Amino acid sequence: MSTTPHRGPDTPQDDTSPGDTAEGTAQDPQQIEADIARHRAELGETVDELSERLDVKKQARRKVESVKAGLGNRVDDARTRATRADRQEVTAAAAAVLGVVAVLALGVGIVRRVRR
Repeated sequence: MSTTPHRGPDTPQDDTSPGDTAEGTAQDPQQIEADIARHRAELGETVDELSERLDVKKQARRKVESVKAGLGNRVDDARTRATRADRQEVTAAAAAVLGVVAVLALGVGIVRRVRR
């Protein structure tokens, strides 16, 4: 003997009616089409992301561009520091020259006074 209740010819084999989904809610064709469109869009985004990840040439180009940009910034920083250092060196040299000129002028002045 079977423990399942007897089903007649008009009774569906499973407990869901033809318009019901797994959640048990009926969907009309517009809802189904909207779901299909949404799933297509999601699938398209997923495919695009995977294509992006698998495009080795594109990834290499991006990496080269980022390295170039980083090096460009470092070169600019080095130039700025070098320019500052050059200015400091020029200022120090000018101060030394002015000091020598001042000492010479003082020496010439002393020599002239002594000769008079």
